[in-house]
Parts: sequence; C-alpha cells; structure tokens
Amino acid sequence: MKRTVCLALCAAIMLSLAACGAAGGGEDGPAASEAAQGVSYDWDGAYGRYAPDDVVMTVNGEEVYWEEYFYWLYNEYAQYAAGMALDAAVPGYEEISVGEYVASSAANYCVQYSLVNQMAEEYGVELTGGDRDMLEAQLAGDIEEYVGEGGTAEELYGYLAGLFVTPELYEYVNSTLLLFPRIFITLYGENGEAVTDEEALKFAEDYGFMTVKHILFACETGEDLSGAAAAEMEQKRELAGDVLAELQAAPESGLEELFDELMHKYSEDPGLERYPDGYCFEPGSVVEEFAEASQALEVGGLSGVVESANGFHIILREPVRPDDGVLLGSSEVYTLRGACAVMSFNARFDEYAAGAEVAYAAGFEGFDAASLFE
Repeated sequence: MKRTVCLALCAAIMLSLAACGAAGGGEDGPAASEAAQGVSYDWDGAYGRYAPDDVVMTVNGEEVYWEEYFYWLYNEYAQYAAGMALDAAVPGYEEISVGEYVASSAANYCVQYSLVNQMAEEYGVELTGGDRDMLEAQLAGDIEEYVGEGGTAEELYGYLAGLFVTPELYEYVNSTLLLFPRIFITLYGENGEAVTDEEALKFAEDYGFMTVKHILFACETGEDLSGAAAAEMEQKRELAGDVLAELQAAPESGLEELFDELMHKYSEDPGLERYPDGYCFEPGSVVEEFAEASQALEVGGLSGVVESANGFHIILREPVRPDDGVLLGSSEVYTLRGACAVMSFNARFDEYAAGAEVAYAAGFEGFDAASLFE
C-alpha cells in the first residue's frame, strides 16, 4: 500500500532552503557520491540562455516559464548529481544521461505543481488563515537561518537569487506544498472523516487488512543460538506457553478482557503504547510468520505460540473496524479510515494527472540539460 499522505508530489523538496542549498546525495537520484567527477558548470550562463518568462511547456493550457523550470533543473542537479558530467550515464541506468534525468525530473515537478494549483481551483480550495500563518513562519525561519537574526526578507531574496529563486517562485512553491494537503482536508477531512464506514471496510477487504492484538515475548530466535541467547529464548518460549495456557483456560466471554490484561503485563512490543487496541495491517507489512498465523484465525480466534525473528507471539484476531490504527511504521498512527482517504486521494490525483495535456515549447521536448553548456 502506498502510505505517505502527499505521495503525488513525489516527495517534492521543501523550499526551506535545505533543498536549494548545497548538493547532497539522494536515494532516488543518480547518486553523485558513486561517480563524483569534479565537473563544474556555469549555471549563471545557462540560466541566461533564455528569458525568465520564456514558456517551456503548458499544462492544460497553463504556461510554465523558464525561471521555474530552471530552478528545478538546477536543484535536481545540485541535490542528486553535483560533480557528475551531464553527458554521463546515470549509474545503473545506462540508457539515460544525467542531463536527461535532471531535465525530465524538472519537467515532472513543473507539471505536478501546476496540477495541484489547477485541482485546487477546480474544487474551490484556498489556503486558510492558518496556512498563511505557516508561510509567514516559514519566511521568518528562513530569514533567521540563512541571513541571520535581524535579517530582512529583501536580504533573504538576495540570497535566494544566487540559487535562481525569485520571491514569486519562493512563495509559489511553499504555497503549493501547503495547498496539496489542504485539498485533501477539504475533500476527506483532516483524518479521513468524510470516508464512510462502508468505504473504509471495503478498502480493508480489497487490500486484505486484518486487525489483531498480540503479546510479544521479545528475544533472539533461531537454531544457531547458544549460551545466554539460547537460554533467554527457551525462557521466553516457556513463559509464552504458560501465558497461552492461562488464556486457553479462560471462558470465551472473558477471553478478550484477560488477553488485554496479560498483554499489558507481559508484552514487550515497543508499539503497544501507540497501538493499545491492536494493529490493523495488510499482508507483507509484517513478518511472514505473524501474518500467516493471523490469517489462519477466525475473528475472536486465539493462536498458539508463534515464533518469528522478533521473538514469540500470542495473537488474538479482532474484527476490522473503520477507526483501527493502521500499522505504517511511522510515529503517527493513521486510522483505517484515514488510510482509505489517502489511497482515494492519490487515485484521484493520479487520474487527474493522467488526463492532463502537457505540451512542450519548441526545443524543450526531450530536453537535455547538457545542451545548455554547448
């Protein structure tokens, strides 16, 4: 399951200047550290090859200008490929050059940002007063960090000019990054409240979500253990067996109450505090032994002692509920309803993007950044 709220922006780089400053490696980029060649380019000269208001492309008829396109192009190179020759192949992708990669990425950012603003206009979504306050706080924070205490916006914009960022572009990018989640909130609510119970449960069924509680007796496991580690494993296995016997002896009507009591007494699961009512998860998001044991249970069913790389588990299958906490591996707990909203929103944005008409101005279709330095 795709599980980041603002996925469609492709992890767009916040213009809080961490993004537009010094170069650095990126997991999704050409990994400059692998092939740093010390190549330098005259980016000021490259920017001057076109006028800032020259049209590079249109997105559903909305014009995208050179100043925005060039910022993304320069930023992609600085972030992910600094020091690499633009005519060199991207490591691991010999069919595409670095110059083609950064140009394509720049175009994608331009399209995505344009579409977010178009979508907001279509749905009548605008930034709130709180959003505007966040933009002011962003500006103040950037001034303090990059100009210094007592600095001014004009001084910040002077600094940004060296990174090919105009005041208008600075506001546009930061505003768009707030506008995207504002569209989501308008359509689905802060945490997906607009999603009905039926929609959330259908989503859970489609993706195979299950909800369980478990008691974890954490330890190393495996046949190759020896010494203290092997002794601890056997001790935890024996304790798990004793707890299981106590649960199996409980009347069905009191099983869940006793399970909760023993879970809070014995479980060594670090996620228990954040998920006190159990985990809602899809197969593939947890260790295989845990998933298989959970799937084998009927609702209300109790597992035996299940061994995994995390230790020993006793699992109680729960009914899936719309507001169950979904296991996403993040510090924030999302509900099933909220996860459904995110998936629906991403699908809606993907559909919106798929229908977009993108037309390039002469010379920019299949653009290669290396051509700026010929």
